[in-house]
Amino acid sequence: MRPCFLNLTGNGKGWVASSCCLFVGLCRKGAGIVYGVALDEREKMKNVSRMLMVVIVLSLVLVTVAVAGPEMKISEDSWISLSFLGQAHYSLNKDVVDDEDFYLRRGRIIVQGQMMDGVKFFVETDNDNAGKNGVASASMDIQDAFMDVRLMKNDNMDMWLQGGLILLPLSLENCASAASLLGIDYNAEAVKFVNSFVWRDYGAELHGQVAKKVAYRIGAFDGYDSPAGNKNDEAPLRYTGRVDVNLIGEIANGGWFYSQNQRGKKGNYLIVGAGFDQQDEATMVDIISVSMTNSVAVDSDAWVVDFQSSFAINDKASVLVNAGYYEWDNSAFDGKTQFVESGVLVGDAMVTGKLSLTDPDIGENTEDYTAGLHYFIKGQNARIGVEHRWGDSSDWTLVGLQFLL
Repeated sequence: MRPCFLNLTGNGKGWVASSCCLFVGLCRKGAGIVYGVALDEREKMKNVSRMLMVVIVLSLVLVTVAVAGPEMKISEDSWISLSFLGQAHYSLNKDVVDDEDFYLRRGRIIVQGQMMDGVKFFVETDNDNAGKNGVASASMDIQDAFMDVRLMKNDNMDMWLQGGLILLPLSLENCASAASLLGIDYNAEAVKFVNSFVWRDYGAELHGQVAKKVAYRIGAFDGYDSPAGNKNDEAPLRYTGRVDVNLIGEIANGGWFYSQNQRGKKGNYLIVGAGFDQQDEATMVDIISVSMTNSVAVDSDAWVVDFQSSFAINDKASVLVNAGYYEWDNSAFDGKTQFVESGVLVGDAMVTGKLSLTDPDIGENTEDYTAGLHYFIKGQNARIGVEHRWGDSSDWTLVGLQFLL
């Protein structure tokens, strides 16, 4: 389970909140009766009371919190903004050792701006999982740090060169803004990168759009080398890229992040795309025999076909459908992953459903289902939702409260 997050940014025309959320989740085994052992009525009431208390407290915060971090103008075409990200997470899960857990999932400082027309930058830190499983501290990491330089622009197309620590441009899912997800959370079970830092890597990428119908991202990367990883230091460069075609509508996807849920505000659209991720001799794997242990270099290859869509039923209702099919061949996972998720939005209420499949070449398949009910109090700026997953993985129920500032 991967939660969404709070991310406050500016856009050069005024203060906006482009990717932020404060999210409170409740995970539990089953929907009332845990397999094997039934909770008694007193424990049920205690769990419900705790959940309601968390929701009430965060609702009060949602009403009283003040917006901070506006854009500061430096000159006519240059600006800078400082913003903050925070996300609290409460979980109740009888399948884990620390079955009740309330912690800071993410705490971020975000700086972005424009040095001059056509030259932008973005830097983001993260203090993640502070207090999780009783751990009192968390380290601060640089999660994103890049510059983006415009190489070309005319009435029909633009082209940018982005460099630094950036999202690998493989799929609509892993490049989506956490503030615009269709459900409460990412479909993280479908993404099986190696040599990456939360789906990011050091490198350079060309991105842009043509006639608001075709968007492209393609880059060369180093292959992220973490202390706990097994990257091959002698591996050649990693190449990752994708192309999107807007068969219906004009949704320009040449920017930094995708949006999964436009809430019917951008009209009908259908985006179909494909992506790849490839690095030869990417990781080192130990081959153990009776007499010795040898380390061999293993390639990493992946490809995906995916789509996102939204269609109006009438002036107050719309249907959204997103899906992705992946094939992976690396040291961490060899097999297929896929998902399809949909939402029916009527006014400010939305019902969602998802099917997720994991099919390793060796091992057991996993088939899970998720159903959800969501309410947009003030668009993506204030949103509440409930989701329940069942199937081959552990059953859990997730209650999320999100706000964007």
